[in-house]
Amino acid sequence: MATNKLSDRGLRVLLSTSLDKSKSYSDGGGLSVRVTASKSNSDDDNHLQWQFRYRLGGREAQQLTLVLGKYPELTLATARKEREQCRQWLAEGRDPKNERNLGRVESLKPLTVKSALLLWIENYASKNRKNSAKHLQQFNRWIFIKIGHLPISQIAKHHWIECFEARAAKYPVAAGYVLRNAQQALKYVKKRGYEVSGDIFELDFESIGARAQAKRSRRLLSDSSFQELVDLLKWLKQGEMPPYYNDLVQFLIIFGCRTQEIRLSKIDEWDFERMIWTVPSENNKNVLKDKKNGLSGEILRPIPERLKPWLLGLASKSANEYILGDVKADTAVSGWGSDICEKLGHEKKWTLHDLRRTVATGMNDLGIAPHIVELILGHTIQGVAGIYNRSQRIPEKLQALELWLDRLELLQSDTTNVVLLEKARA
Repeated sequence: MATNKLSDRGLRVLLSTSLDKSKSYSDGGGLSVRVTASKSNSDDDNHLQWQFRYRLGGREAQQLTLVLGKYPELTLATARKEREQCRQWLAEGRDPKNERNLGRVESLKPLTVKSALLLWIENYASKNRKNSAKHLQQFNRWIFIKIGHLPISQIAKHHWIECFEARAAKYPVAAGYVLRNAQQALKYVKKRGYEVSGDIFELDFESIGARAQAKRSRRLLSDSSFQELVDLLKWLKQGEMPPYYNDLVQFLIIFGCRTQEIRLSKIDEWDFERMIWTVPSENNKNVLKDKKNGLSGEILRPIPERLKPWLLGLASKSANEYILGDVKADTAVSGWGSDICEKLGHEKKWTLHDLRRTVATGMNDLGIAPHIVELILGHTIQGVAGIYNRSQRIPEKLQALELWLDRLELLQSDTTNVVLLEKARA
């Protein structure tokens, strides 16, 4: 079958040719141009309309006509590309009319930056991330307000940099957090078949204008003193802080757990027969990493016998299913915790998360094996050991917690013991 019979020169002649009736001219392969005389009496050009004729089935099937567009708005070269696309759809058993309509809807309503990131939030993050609401809040603040309405397929590197550079120097940690989440979100969107410019995947911390920060190493145990931890323990003993926070901080100091793990802890997680606290996978920050390694994602911590009266008292006083008797937002807890150092008169700022480093340092100072400390903290053991050795080491963890409680009680008792401990540590 001969194709490409028409030429631009011949088409331009048809625009001004005098016609008595409409006529079609074939370009071959199902493509033709239908020429209709202008209805006005002026010197307006004739109407040239590109048409693609095809059948869904054999020769006995009804011939269908798909209008592709008008010449010269749709050029000869473009019309031929449209023809080849239609022929490919037919070869794949698809109706060119349906496929073209679907493509037109997609082009008329392109996926915007906002809709792309929301796709990830709604379909993935909300089901797999505890902080999905925070992700959305940050996308709103950093990205949506600037480029949320623009098509994701057309966003270049400079658009992303403009989103971050104005605030990245002041909020470098948040900037890096938002960038990483946006990159993960758009990888997800790209895998779903949407067109995404790859420029965002080339960005790093420095390219968005954020200052690199040193890794935090704040602890309430310095190389020579226990005093900051002693101050906190004595303040807890005096009961001057609200009961909810007093209990929460005690959990953090004893178990080295994350605030999320105890803030969301329910009474039924505490088995006082087996003396085990089971942190469910949904409250474990490392749940996705654990699942990837074939682990359950649960954290099991033994309960020292001496804590049982206190824990049973908390459970009996609770008016709901939570061990702390209430569920406060993570922002409220972190905000309150960040002010404790000032109330205690500590010059160098510390946060509730720094208590985990304090517990880790204190346990290591007691000679507790590092892998036992990691298991108590709820960290995933890295490498082959983490995949093949899945023992919870309950007896070793219980022994470690007992030693740590002895140290805390000694620190809380009097300053004489503190001085002795510091000398022994030196």
